[in-house]
Amino acid sequence: MCAKGVDIGTCFLVGAELKDGKEVFTMERDAFFSMPNEDFAEDMLTKAGAFYIIKGDQIYVVGEDALKFSMVTGNQKDYRRPMAKGVLNPGEEEAISMMEVLLEAVVGKPNYPGEVICATMPANPVDADFDVTFHRMVLERFLKKLGYDVRCINEAMCIIYSENPTVTINNEVLPFTGIAISFGAGMVNFAAAWRAKKLLEFSCGRSGDWIDRQVAKVRSVPVSKVQSHKEKYLNFDRIDPTDQIMVALEIYYEDLIRYVITNIGQQLKAANATIDEPVEIVVAGGTSKPPGFVERFKGVLREVGLPIPVKGVRHAKDPLKAVAAGALIAAISDEKKRKAQAAAGKEEAAAPAPKAKARAAGGDVPLIS
Repeated sequence: MCAKGVDIGTCFLVGAELKDGKEVFTMERDAFFSMPNEDFAEDMLTKAGAFYIIKGDQIYVVGEDALKFSMVTGNQKDYRRPMAKGVLNPGEEEAISMMEVLLEAVVGKPNYPGEVICATMPANPVDADFDVTFHRMVLERFLKKLGYDVRCINEAMCIIYSENPTVTINNEVLPFTGIAISFGAGMVNFAAAWRAKKLLEFSCGRSGDWIDRQVAKVRSVPVSKVQSHKEKYLNFDRIDPTDQIMVALEIYYEDLIRYVITNIGQQLKAANATIDEPVEIVVAGGTSKPPGFVERFKGVLREVGLPIPVKGVRHAKDPLKAVAAGALIAAISDEKKRKAQAAAGKEEAAAPAPKAKARAAGGDVPLIS
């Protein structure tokens, strides 16, 4: 069964596919570093094994190598991101071209024309004056140009598919029912689902990048230093009170969690959600990765509360890969449905004339099998 999933994140792109029956993931940092194409620059990058492309008189170091070059050179202004706040960066002239390079590097060419790929897209934000239409259309068109049959899916719904939260009603366990929250770099995405069917979705325009910017501002250090420090050392179970970057990260993380839970409560009330049975909340995403994050989330949740009962909060098995894994599940399910419908059509076409109206048994393949 061929199909692919891709989590198009502000900080990382994560691709997923099945190979020999096993999930295989490809990950790349969603960033690039620009430098003049001077004497020996290309030779130096080639010897270093860096991922780069050349455009005119500029060399663009792409992916994880971009952050390394930024840190080594101390050059912050030429470390750039194709995405901002969960969508293509409107202030970056190379955003689309660099995103296309990165996206193709992660997902590759389709195994055959029309292979299904599920690509994650953010929900419209409740706290910012923009929508995701342009972002979705640009990336959808590029994936189609590569030869894929594209499906767009909310990233929080992917967590529902990969982590399978449940609700128990009258001793019956309902699968794929609950709440998922994706703490990405540019946005926090939320989805509530009932038996794999989306009930409510939205996003918040604050997340990991917002934390980095706030900490950089109050500590007077580069954002890239905060980002690197956070990824390497942040652990909520043992915050060093003498490390001022860590103290600031702790403060702004708690502020973000409070902000997100408050918005969830407001959106659930506005939707007149009436859920009587306790639901499970699953959190994922790179911003949720530091040890102790879930316990901090639980602590703030106890203080703020939600208008629906909650039976527990848990972390995705792999916070960085959960969204891509769910996108792959959705893509495989869609591929199964498409093949089943094609098979039913062939059987119908091949049937003798008197039986031409007979339908193949089985109906649609459910979204999640």
